[in-house]
Amino acid sequence: MPGPVFVEGETVDLRTIERADAAFLQELSHHPRVRGYAGPDAPVSGEAYESDLFDRMAGDDAVELLICDGDQRVGDVSLAPIDDRRGWANLGYAVHPDCQGNGYATEAARLVVDHGFEALRLHRISAIVHAGNEASKRVVEKLGFTHEGTKRDDDFVGGEYVDRDVYAVLRGEWDG
Repeated sequence: MPGPVFVEGETVDLRTIERADAAFLQELSHHPRVRGYAGPDAPVSGEAYESDLFDRMAGDDAVELLICDGDQRVGDVSLAPIDDRRGWANLGYAVHPDCQGNGYATEAARLVVDHGFEALRLHRISAIVHAGNEASKRVVEKLGFTHEGTKRDDDFVGGEYVDRDVYAVLRGEWDG
C-alpha cells in the first residue's frame, strides 16, 4: 500500500514514497517506453536503485512523490534539484505506460508546481523535455510553461543524439 497522501488532487493524490514503492518505481524507470526519456542508461539492480532513490530523498534539494489513483501506483513526479538561493527547481514526471492517456501526468505536475510555488516559495520551475516526447510537451504547454529554447543534440537515446526543449514558468505567470 502506498504511503500517506501529501498533496490531494481531484483524480490523483501525491503520496510519500515508501520502501514498498521502490520495485514499482524501478520498473517504471526501466520500462522501454519510459527509459529513453527519464530512465537510467544502464540497468540498475533493485538494491542499488532503492539506495539511490532514498539517498536523493533524504536531502533537502528534492521533492519526490508517488502519483496514485486511489491505492494504485501510476507514476512519480518531482521537483529536483531545488536551488533555494535562486528560487528554482526542475519538474520531472513519469507515468507507467499502462496508465498513460488519463491525464495523470498533467494533474500531478500541476499539483507539484502549486506546491513548489506556494509551500516552497519558488520563483521559477523549469522542465526539460526530449524533442520527440510530444505527450510530455503537451503537459507543460497545458500548464502554461513557456518554451525558452532548444538544446541541440543534448542527449543520446537509442543510438542517436536528440534535442531537448527547455520550458519554464515563473511564479507571477502561474495560475495553476
